[in-house]
Amino acid sequence: LLSHAGFSFAEGGYVGVDVFFVLSGFLITSLLAKEIFDTGTISIAGFYARRARRILPAATAVTVATVVGAWLWFPITRFEAVMQDAFTVIVYVVNYRFVAESTEYLNADQMPSPFQQYWSLAVEEQFYVVWPLLLLGLLLWMKRMPRRTLHAAITVCVAVFVLSLIASVLVTESSQPTAYYAAHTRAWELAGGALLALTLPTWRKLPRAAAVIFGFVGLAAIVASGVHYTSATAFPGYTALLPVFGTMLVIVAGTPRSKNPVSSFLSTGPFQFVGKLSYSLYLWHWPILILAPLALGVESSLLLNLILLAGTFAVAQLSYEYIETPIRTKKPFKSNMAGLATGVLCSLLGIAMILTLTLAFSKVPEDDGPVDLDAVEETRGLSEIETKLDAGLDITEAPAVLTPSLTNVVNDRPKIYDGGDDSCHIEFEQTQWPEHCAFGDTDSDEIVMLIGDSHAAQWFPALEAIAQERGWKLLTRTKSSCTPVSVLVDNAQLGGEDRQCEQARQRVFDEIDRIRPAMVVLGGSETTMLTGVDEEDMTSAWLAGWSDTIERVGAASEHVVAIADTPWADDPVPDCVALHEDAVQECTIDQSEGIRLPERRAEAIELQHELGVTVVDPIGWFCIEAACPVIVDGMLVYRDSHHISTPYIRSLAALLEAELPRI
Repeated sequence: LLSHAGFSFAEGGYVGVDVFFVLSGFLITSLLAKEIFDTGTISIAGFYARRARRILPAATAVTVATVVGAWLWFPITRFEAVMQDAFTVIVYVVNYRFVAESTEYLNADQMPSPFQQYWSLAVEEQFYVVWPLLLLGLLLWMKRMPRRTLHAAITVCVAVFVLSLIASVLVTESSQPTAYYAAHTRAWELAGGALLALTLPTWRKLPRAAAVIFGFVGLAAIVASGVHYTSATAFPGYTALLPVFGTMLVIVAGTPRSKNPVSSFLSTGPFQFVGKLSYSLYLWHWPILILAPLALGVESSLLLNLILLAGTFAVAQLSYEYIETPIRTKKPFKSNMAGLATGVLCSLLGIAMILTLTLAFSKVPEDDGPVDLDAVEETRGLSEIETKLDAGLDITEAPAVLTPSLTNVVNDRPKIYDGGDDSCHIEFEQTQWPEHCAFGDTDSDEIVMLIGDSHAAQWFPALEAIAQERGWKLLTRTKSSCTPVSVLVDNAQLGGEDRQCEQARQRVFDEIDRIRPAMVVLGGSETTMLTGVDEEDMTSAWLAGWSDTIERVGAASEHVVAIADTPWADDPVPDCVALHEDAVQECTIDQSEGIRLPERRAEAIELQHELGVTVVDPIGWFCIEAACPVIVDGMLVYRDSHHISTPYIRSLAALLEAELPRI
């Protein structure tokens, strides 16, 4: 809770979910093992009925409330995505939706989903589907002999723990978001708790002195990870071992009948109170933190979040008293049939609310389709663009017809992104481009190559128009988060050093040596952070990388062009416009803040000039009077916080053409 509220000392508070997984594995397996020994079987219907009564009523109440809140206050740019999140919550696969969303680079700066907290519940529900069935299968295989079943289950737990932990470490290295949300990379945490439950008799004999040590060490491990881990920590992977083993030690410490200080401390009133409300607190706190500032029309802040957390306790108490407790304990809900029916009705209620607000009361107009770039009017000359920018600063209300529209801007990207795995703009894990990535006059001997990351790719609509007019064959070699500068870089989506970028870059350089294009256009983000370089050496390493790239490319191409980076906004511009349609000036970007790493950028431009590169600095096409408007000539300038929309880039084709050398 403190981590989500923004308290810096608790940035690693996400380890609370790991604690939860271990506790859940321990609790559920304890109950199933007891049932095996008491009855000689497992009632699958009874298990699912109990889980449905315990989990779904409160979860559905929060889902319905969040869907309504999103309909009321969320920007229209994100409404459809949020409704899709809600549906995947109800069918228990929202964690894999977040895997897909978070590994998509162009989604990296989207507003957080108000359903983000449900990912861990989805993992839990997937565990509920598999684990009791697996235990029942083992019981039948062992001819209903509880002790033999117990031993077989221990073997399975150890195997799951080891294999899932290995997967977690490996996947964290290649795709951290996948490792964070996926069930197969989290199963070892649940297995750790399950293993303790299956070996409970052993831990009951633990000496008091050992329990005291285990308790202090375990609690210290949990607190240390929560305090010292940050958003930069490669997680889960091996770093999740600290909170997981810490939780396991605390459980073990509390198993002997003799008391120890840590168990006694955790049994005091405040901890019992928070523990009682923990499920409702976890469900309610996130949508309250996300939706309340939108409802109030204010910016989120630490003070506001603290007030909202206090309010969350009140909401959670009401949820516990009037939703969780009655349905879990009242006699009419106790039968298996009633429990299962409760689960089905909760799911139907959630789906009905989603359908009602997306179909009967939809706020989203009909899709107006992709922008016709051929119909976009080109800006010719610096004076004309300055006039348009100046007029953009005076806009207060978003025009009724905006290009691209706020509801379609999420789909606005250059056509080199089309084609999925076969697209001409490749993603993180890929290192090779499809053979069909040629545009303009594909039979021409005049070859121009566009190289760089997504900030190079955003210039494709303008370059394609120029290629068609001049008769060039335009080859695109762009890759997400892969700078053309010859440096090793970090990749947050991959959770570390981006070796794939280096491989792809070298492949492009070899291709340039082979085909010797007439012109190479380089572009990239100015925010790229280097791997293994101290902060004070970052600029010199960056400039050295530029020198290496220009030397390598210039040896095989007559003309080298470098397009400097475009301005950035702090938040997604379409979302800001959607929230301030009557005060668009609230979204205007301050030029001094929008130009990232200005000193490094200026030194790179100076170096490029010295090395004979044609430099295109586009700041004057986006900003005037130290401000950068977000709506210009009826066009939305940005499609997110830092990528330019295709119609606006297309409108700059004539300006860009005038800057390029003749070939």
